[in-house]
Amino acid sequence: MVATIVLIQDATGNLHDQKGAVIHDTDADIAAAQAVDEAARPRTLADYNMQDQNYENRSAIRPPAIQRQDFELKP
Repeated sequence: MVATIVLIQDATGNLHDQKGAVIHDTDADIAAAQAVDEAARPRTLADYNMQDQNYENRSAIRPPAIQRQDFELKP
């Protein structure tokens, strides 16, 4: 046997049962309502292996640009 629950939505969008108790929506995105401090968030290995952090843009020492363009193959 399945119990049927009738939910009533008020003007603010909260759901109430027939007794007036507030029923929280399980599909609501709780994570969007919680603030996350990105500096305190632990970083995983995947965070360090991102496409925007390659050798060229994360190294403090950058190799000089190639000045000469007269390359040739010698037999």
